[in-house]
Amino acid sequence: MVVLVLTFLVPFNVFAQSPFYIAFKPGIYIPQSSDLDGFDTGFNGDFVFGFRFNPNIAAEVGIGYFNTEGEKTVAGATFVGRKNFDLDVWSFTFTLKSILPYKKWEFLGLAGGGGYSVSRPFDGEDYHHHHDDDYDLVLGGYLGAGIHYNIAPKIFLGVEGKYLWTEQAKFEYLEEKFRMDGIIATAVIGFRF
Repeated sequence: MVVLVLTFLVPFNVFAQSPFYIAFKPGIYIPQSSDLDGFDTGFNGDFVFGFRFNPNIAAEVGIGYFNTEGEKTVAGATFVGRKNFDLDVWSFTFTLKSILPYKKWEFLGLAGGGGYSVSRPFDGEDYHHHHDDDYDLVLGGYLGAGIHYNIAPKIFLGVEGKYLWTEQAKFEYLEEKFRMDGIIATAVIGFRF
């Protein structure tokens, strides 16, 4: 009798979910750092593996990618002027999530951090100036929120947003520095197993 009463009182998703899940998160990166003034909104994509400890706490490890492009005034040994920068960032992250379940909905708060490998491809003008160390690995952290909807016991959809803060990535070529602070907004497609 007690089990029957609890079944009706506890939200749908507590008993129906497996603790392990994967999710793909396509979205956008919007630069917010003064180092990236005038840079374009870029693509963001993350793939995460998660574990739900209980109905209210989960952890994720993820690998992701985002990019942005823009022009910046630079001064080098043989060059002064506007230069186009196409920045590629690979992220390796760990996230903790607090979860408030309500029926088939889940409201999320999230915090995390990780390493961010920032690089810029060389264009034709740069070919003869190639340096092997024109990338940098920096640390960053973020806070965010989201909402998920369980369309089936093993499938969920949602949206998430977070604000990212990073250290400055330093490039030897042209001695440029970029703080990759920005807003990351994603859709979420997840599967429990």
